[in-house]
Amino acid sequence: MLFRLISQLIVIGLCSMLFGFSFNTFLIPHKLTSGGVTGIAFFIHHFLHINTGWIILLINIPLFLVGLKYLGKKFILLTGYAVFVLSFSMKFIPIHPISNDILLSSIIGGALYGIAVGIIIRIGGSTGGTDIVSLTLAKKRNLQVGFLNICMNFLVVGISGLIFGWGITLYTIITIYVSGRAVDMVYTNQNKLTLTIVTDKYEELMDALIHLHARGVTVTDAEGAFTHKPKKVLTTVITKYELNETKHTIRTVDQKAFVNIMQTMEVMGSFRRD
Repeated sequence: MLFRLISQLIVIGLCSMLFGFSFNTFLIPHKLTSGGVTGIAFFIHHFLHINTGWIILLINIPLFLVGLKYLGKKFILLTGYAVFVLSFSMKFIPIHPISNDILLSSIIGGALYGIAVGIIIRIGGSTGGTDIVSLTLAKKRNLQVGFLNICMNFLVVGISGLIFGWGITLYTIITIYVSGRAVDMVYTNQNKLTLTIVTDKYEELMDALIHLHARGVTVTDAEGAFTHKPKKVLTTVITKYELNETKHTIRTVDQKAFVNIMQTMEVMGSFRRD
């Protein structure tokens, strides 16, 4: 458990620095930005000349307090660590363009930013901002996690167009699109996933999953085709942000469990049991 936590902290730290590097060397020098809180922080930086990293940290502090209640201490602590490292990296990495080509910078910067965010999400954290708000709303109101992110992206694009002109804003759209595709490539492009688990320790695993997510698990009787022995199959639906912790829980309870992870387009009915 300690080794896993140390590994998470190392990877999140490195990816947060990559996040800061992509912004300070590819995006900010060309007045390009991404969606969400980072984009809002960039606009504040443009007018007040306050370091973007500190603005991101200040915006996220009240969001941490909200997320702590609904998303769990570990998730918020890892997210807070990511935002903290990001803020310091953006403070100390010089804002200096590597390339004067704005198109190349928008693509490379968006890709590096998206890869960093995708890896952080993959190992159980996030970069804060709208992730915290949307995940909280998803758990309380059963809303789509991506909806708020889409709204924030439209807001950022609109503000960017009014401030910097629509020519630069077209490159901002490229950055947002590339970063989104990079996150999908590294992690997964669906908000919800269906897990089908074949295990001999179904009672222990069922209790562990219910305790982990406070969400229902369906138990189905099955039979092994080769052994003809009775089996139990567990089925549950989770969000993509919960996949890392879910896989860790399954491995802890039953390392021999067979798990099939499928993308889920839509869920009808009650998704979360409060």
